[in-house]
Amino acid sequence: MIKFLKFKDNSGSARETLRAYCHHLKLYFEFLEQKGLLYYDLGIDEMAEFMRWLQNPHANVKVFSISPRAPMRKPSTINTIMTAVEVFYDYLNRHVDYSIKLSDRLKRQMMGSRRGFKDFLYHINKDKLFNKKILKLKVAKSRPKTLPKKDIALMIEACTNFRDEFLLYLLWESGMRIGEALALWLEDFEIDGRRIHIRDRGELSNLAEIKTVCSPRTLDVSADLMNMYLDYITEFHMDEVDTNHVFIKMSGENRYQPLEYGDITSLFKRLCTKTGIQVHPHMFRHTHLDSLRRLGWAPELVQKRAGHANYQTTVQEYYHVTDEEVREAWEKTEARIRINKTKRGATQID
Repeated sequence: MIKFLKFKDNSGSARETLRAYCHHLKLYFEFLEQKGLLYYDLGIDEMAEFMRWLQNPHANVKVFSISPRAPMRKPSTINTIMTAVEVFYDYLNRHVDYSIKLSDRLKRQMMGSRRGFKDFLYHINKDKLFNKKILKLKVAKSRPKTLPKKDIALMIEACTNFRDEFLLYLLWESGMRIGEALALWLEDFEIDGRRIHIRDRGELSNLAEIKTVCSPRTLDVSADLMNMYLDYITEFHMDEVDTNHVFIKMSGENRYQPLEYGDITSLFKRLCTKTGIQVHPHMFRHTHLDSLRRLGWAPELVQKRAGHANYQTTVQEYYHVTDEEVREAWEKTEARIRINKTKRGATQID
């Protein structure tokens, strides 16, 4: 497994992607240990049992609930874990010391289109074969979790220092990823132009890095945010600070060192406990991008600001009409389609 992770690292996988592989494969090897199996001595039946184990709230092959209980993980999470295991075995298939072809057994070839509808070029692709996963759960469509503005205000007010206030306000107004915020340097802030430049500098000392090749971009921000930035560096970036990183630690033996992912996790745990609001940093990004969609931004503009590599990612993630929006549209239309009754048996349509 170490060779596999090293291969993914050398192939340019992001740090968060590597962490996800470690976590997913850890779950897989826990299952194998409980079953007393070796990773090279199993087939499709065991993989199906692993999928069921991922749904088991007890996470034990010998313990089952008599009464129905909600699955431990969402279908989308389980599919992601299964994909990680499949990629692991695909790597083993290509390795000279390993000949099992489990990843091939978990797929079947089908003819037609990958989509659930006939697209414009269906007549060209209808006779082509494509691979389809055998073990895959159906995932219900869901919208990304967002926060109302009052909750964002509460989170910012709950901060105990100006650094954390500035960080949360930055995440909310810019919509950048937390890794991009931790990777910011002082020279990335263009004060006169009110812009923030997200640049790819590779893996930094605090393990922060840019997610994709499309992530480097320029974000326009408000004068209020720039004023907060100036106040922040005036207060915290003193002569003792020997780093270009914007966000730094304020106490402890690593004082003035760049802020790390673990510090962000601890910060949000404290804020969740203090406010009672269950939130993680990426929800600020979801909220920002969804707000732009509500304000009428075109998908290509949101894609550019988000740093998405694929246009479809932006559309599928954020361009969904909510029940509240349908209700608002109906209330605006209701009076215009009402039939006014003049007397019994006669009507007048506006």
